[in-house]
Amino acid sequence: MNKDINKKLINYQQFLEGYKTGEITVLVNNSKAGDFVMSNFGDKHNKSAHLFWTWLGILLIFPSPIIFWVLFGWVYALGSFILGLMINKVARKSASQFVLQNMIKSEDFWDYILLHKGAIIQDKEGNEIGSKFLDRMSKKQGEPK
Repeated sequence: MNKDINKKLINYQQFLEGYKTGEITVLVNNSKAGDFVMSNFGDKHNKSAHLFWTWLGILLIFPSPIIFWVLFGWVYALGSFILGLMINKVARKSASQFVLQNMIKSEDFWDYILLHKGAIIQDKEGNEIGSKFLDRMSKKQGEPK
């Protein structure tokens, strides 16, 4: 019925130890990472960098190519568009690294990410590992319908 029955559960300290020793890996959901960086739980120092690079990428993709095409020609417009795509890709990757960095720094952020399925923790064999705290909370609330 539920594949989570045999899932190994760890607490935050076990997560830190396992990550530092390389016993576990963390797979961050890249599509949600930016939202987690900008959340109330995110580190305030990462927010401004993420916001700057994300908006720079957006501006280079849409309005800048039009302006460059009109003023300088299609080569500059194409260059702006490609540069914007590259910056957006790097900004997403950077956001994922910020999430992982914040998971290591803060237990609250770690719980927040796992609660919202923003990351998967796996052992060396690729088996998913869950949080003891979230498992205990879900048992108190009952199985979702």
